[in-house]
Amino acid sequence: MSDNKWMVGFRRRSAVGVIIEHFYLVDGVADSAEARRAAARMAESESGPAGGRGGELDVQRVQVQRVIPDLLGNVRLSAPVPAAMPTPSAYSVMSPAEVAR
Repeated sequence: MSDNKWMVGFRRRSAVGVIIEHFYLVDGVADSAEARRAAARMAESESGPAGGRGGELDVQRVQVQRVIPDLLGNVRLSAPVPAAMPTPSAYSVMSPAEVAR
């Protein structure tokens, strides 16, 4: 498990057409691609009938930033991190949708 923390932002259109940004703090993943997938799972779990967030996530407009604490406990965000390409292993099979990310 990693000590990396990431802030991931997704856009979602509300029921009345307003674009709203939702941000998720993801902890303990190795890289920005894993952070993006974890945040997407969080966002989707909120959009169910109980969550009522409505609207589909705009997965083309995702912002991923590393959360960087300093020695004094202050926190800052890195510049947006480009989408990382997953490294395939001999044991993994990726769907076309995962490859396209």
